[in-house]
Amino acid sequence: MFSKPFVIISILSLLSFAQAVGTFVGCVLTATAALTGTSTGRVANQNACNTRCLANQQTPFTYSYFANNVPPPLLGAIGGDNCWCDDQGSYVAASAYLVGSGTTSSSCVDAIQATATDLRTTFQFQGCTNTLTGVVFDLVGGSIIGGALVQDPQSCFQRCAGNTNAYFIPLAPLLTAIAPTYGCVCDPSGPGLSNVCGIAQYYKYSHSASASQNAQARKRQLEAKKRQDSKRQSFCPKRMTACTIPGVENSWECIDSSSDLESCGGCTNGEYTSQVSVNATATATGLDCTSMPGVLMGGSTCTNGKCVAFACKKKFKLVNGSCVRG
Repeated sequence: MFSKPFVIISILSLLSFAQAVGTFVGCVLTATAALTGTSTGRVANQNACNTRCLANQQTPFTYSYFANNVPPPLLGAIGGDNCWCDDQGSYVAASAYLVGSGTTSSSCVDAIQATATDLRTTFQFQGCTNTLTGVVFDLVGGSIIGGALVQDPQSCFQRCAGNTNAYFIPLAPLLTAIAPTYGCVCDPSGPGLSNVCGIAQYYKYSHSASASQNAQARKRQLEAKKRQDSKRQSFCPKRMTACTIPGVENSWECIDSSSDLESCGGCTNGEYTSQVSVNATATATGLDCTSMPGVLMGGSTCTNGKCVAFACKKKFKLVNGSCVRG
């Protein structure tokens, strides 16, 4: 009978393996992956590389690159790595897809190509196609009609999160591109057929309706919040700030914080935003010049968003616009 520690370790191992599967996003040149990637190392297989990139830092890497059958270093020399990790925004340039491949990760050429895997998406790879209805791209100029340009596969998946299907296309202007250039299409009307992936090919992905609906709901919430914030900000003329009125629900007043004596430099009761519900306690961003230490009543002003004293109480003296106990 299995012991409890053994069962726990087994479950954790299975969870780690399931998490590490990821989504295939193409075969890229190993030399490019080695230059672009970080947290390099040598591992036994693809899953080990994925797990390594997921567990390497507090915020897991977005991508892993794994090259099969890379020769080990000779006599302890530098080299021999076959696993690299990468973040969104620093993904390999589209020219790394120059050498074509089949439609599976096992089709990557040993040592020459590395399997690129997206570790943080719900989309799953379906294969490559060579045409999409209504989509036209300029391979030389690096432009696309019927879609959008993105910096990497993850950016495309995020763009198409509310759709069932997503396609990304490696575009390499003049085949000399250094910066990543990829096309992205969400839910096109009809794909063609191809058994080859690489430059100018459409990599097809899909995810479940529930994942799409959840993404759409999150998108609607974010858009509603932006509209709400924009509406609130528009209630005040330019150069004025919406400041919370304490004790009055869902209310604000427009303040010129560059000269307002009681809200100098900002709102003493906090700015009115969507984050302040029922006028909960908000962080003060300005000062009340009338409450400056040692200032005589009526002896202060707000100039350019800063409190300046010009008259002090007894036993205080004026020093550089402030009242200091003398």
